[in-house]
Amino acid sequence: MGTLQDGRYYVEGPSRSSPRIAETGSASAAVALVVERLPSPCGAAFVGTPEELAAFEQRA
Repeated sequence: MGTLQDGRYYVEGPSRSSPRIAETGSASAAVALVVERLPSPCGAAFVGTPEELAAFEQRA
């Protein structure tokens, strides 16, 4: 997701070299496009290091 010079937002595919998926007029619409395209099942985001994530997943 990024910002265009005219203040609109864009959403790209899974990598920066992927084609642009869409352009929107608001950040919230761009975020909604990203969320709609998350793979299923996609859990909540985890803030931490890879080691902390591994420890969290072992406890779960």
